[in-house]
Amino acid sequence: MSDKRLNELKDSIPKIIGTRIKNLRKEKGLTQTELAELVGKDRQYLYKIEKGKVTPNIVTISALAIALEISLKNFFDF
Repeated sequence: MSDKRLNELKDSIPKIIGTRIKNLRKEKGLTQTELAELVGKDRQYLYKIEKGKVTPNIVTISALAIALEISLKNFFDF
């Protein structure tokens, strides 16, 4: 994989994941604070995830999926 493509992925994937989490959270009628509490994180960290400013690790993504009542397979089905 080229460096250019790798950099594109590093830029786009956090934004895609953040948007997915935000949309799922809103579908469930949860606030950022409520979802953050369900997964043991603070609201500011969840805000940064949703804005694509940080890339959550797979454990955090898994916890978010569980809290949002969605399988990992469905989480990544965008």
